[in-house]
Amino acid sequence: MEIFGEYPENALVNFGQSRHGSCLLTVLGYILIGTMTISQVPQIFKILRKRSTLGVSFCSHLLLLQASSSTVAYAIYNRFPFSAWGEHIVLMFMFVVLVCLLLQYNKRPVASLVFMTVYILCMVLLLWPTVPQRLVQTLYLLSMPAMVLSRVLQMYKIHRTKCTGQLSATSSFLCIFQGLGRITTSILTTGDRLMIIAFAIGSLFNVLLFLQVMFYRRKTKKVA
Repeated sequence: MEIFGEYPENALVNFGQSRHGSCLLTVLGYILIGTMTISQVPQIFKILRKRSTLGVSFCSHLLLLQASSSTVAYAIYNRFPFSAWGEHIVLMFMFVVLVCLLLQYNKRPVASLVFMTVYILCMVLLLWPTVPQRLVQTLYLLSMPAMVLSRVLQMYKIHRTKCTGQLSATSSFLCIFQGLGRITTSILTTGDRLMIIAFAIGSLFNVLLFLQVMFYRRKTKKVA
């Protein structure tokens, strides 16, 4: 099927490369960055307010941190425009905070400090100019199964406990919005297949997690 003499995907790419398309994509990219700066704030505040991490998977957030960190390193190494991945810097910080909170409220304050120190050292090494390209690409490839596994672990925890606990539905929804937007911007700006596939897989599992959260929320309200 052709539209205006071009295949749909070619038309999209050509639009992205045009002057107006480039401006629109840049604006969309920064809107996504702005939105994602608050995506995990509801989750952080909910844990702080309740002083509990019930229903929130530690391993899930650790894997999400790996995925975001790898994305940042991969994007910087390939010199992709900041508007195409910038929110992952904020997500990195937020996931570090969440992992530390999960350790803190599980009475492991020393482990929280050790984790933060080790993580900072690892990121400095990963962003070092002489780091091998193969290492960065391998870590980014691993971020895809890490993303999937993180969602599976979180969904399993909800299924096992039969409740969402302190898991924020708002944060889950904003992750879907970010993923879908990033699929579009990746197709039109970077054209990098690895990034497109990673965002597509992440979006699919974020949708599944959000649906599960809403299902158990309604179920809990009916019981109450």
